[in-house]
Amino acid sequence: MEIFKEYDIRGLYPQEIDEEKAYKISRAIATSLKGKKIFLGYDNRVGSLAIKDYVKKGLVESGKEVVDLGLGPIMIPVFASFIEKTNGLCITASHNPAKYTGLLPYNKGVTVTPEKIKKVYEKNRFTEKIGDLIEEDYYERYISYITKNIGKLNLKIGIDSMGGSTTSIASDIFKRLNCKVRLLHAKPDSNFYGKTPEPIKENASELEHMVKKEKLDVGMQFDADGDRVAFVDENGKFVDPMIITMIFIRYLKLENVVATVACSSHLEEFAKITYSKVGRPNIEKKLVNKKFDLGVETASHYYFAKYFPFSDGLLGGVLLASILNKTKKKLSQLVNEFPKVYFDSVSLPFENESKRTTKMKEIEKEAVKYGKIERIDGIKVINEQGFMLFRKSNTEPILRVYYEGKDEESYKKIKDTVNSIIR
Repeated sequence: MEIFKEYDIRGLYPQEIDEEKAYKISRAIATSLKGKKIFLGYDNRVGSLAIKDYVKKGLVESGKEVVDLGLGPIMIPVFASFIEKTNGLCITASHNPAKYTGLLPYNKGVTVTPEKIKKVYEKNRFTEKIGDLIEEDYYERYISYITKNIGKLNLKIGIDSMGGSTTSIASDIFKRLNCKVRLLHAKPDSNFYGKTPEPIKENASELEHMVKKEKLDVGMQFDADGDRVAFVDENGKFVDPMIITMIFIRYLKLENVVATVACSSHLEEFAKITYSKVGRPNIEKKLVNKKFDLGVETASHYYFAKYFPFSDGLLGGVLLASILNKTKKKLSQLVNEFPKVYFDSVSLPFENESKRTTKMKEIEKEAVKYGKIERIDGIKVINEQGFMLFRKSNTEPILRVYYEGKDEESYKKIKDTVNSIIR
């Protein structure tokens, strides 16, 4: 697969991105981005740790003043770029399996898509100027920013970072908020304890068990780079991200929401919804103009425009905990205030782009038989039962399929239809 994706640069280490290629990519990034300074951070993947020094070298040798922020969640270099109104770069592959690495550039807290970077990379012509490398610590400044005016929460919280880059900082944040913290997978692990580091129900069974057994108030699970968060209630039950979105909307008094096309139609009952293509840049660009209060993706990405335009799992955790503390309600009680969501998704892997494209054409030919078609992102079929969405992932060689029914019976019908289409 092409390593220059629609909105970032990712690939297998070392087959697709190795040390030499990372050096060259970083030179292309430095040449493409205006401004002298760039904040750099990285996660704890094997590939990320292997290429980080080559990335620094490439940035410096193309004239950038590189501010090395060290290992940590993606939000720290992005936050620094936002606050300082300059460039940021994180070496990470987000939620992808451990064998991946990647480079995600930002400017003023907004994703820089790689079209121009790719052209510079292919021409192999870079700025020839020696910059500088310094080290700074934005850890404290970031924590202070997202916890300002939160106060003491006095909750018992279970945290699972799956060995990723929030392993230490998540615990630190909630302890400072006067919470008792119980860590699952308490040590960093470059292989994420054998899991694909996504905060999804399939990965939450250990956290669910711990929360219920130890009578905790809430469980939180973060992905490898920390920009996503999922929640488990006090009974050890995984909470659908769309329900969490409804809680945020109601209790943070949010009115205008940008939601990706895969999001539940129930959101329309609680806020004015503007639908968007999937992907960070599509949400971030809409939040920059301050016309929206919240951005959301089904994959537990929450963008709180009051703070900054990018997704932040740690901030999401802090705000949900503050809602629990303020309302004095259990998370399960909050969940029961909202309609049940009958939603699911499936991913179809492919060996190459040709096979994926062929399958997408087959799906489109069949899907048009089942309802009204929207093409904001992929193929969305809307009918009286609910909706089905078929789209190509921009980060992995897969097709993503989402479907929602208006009730349990409709959900079953939609699911049967989806299975017949993708079979």
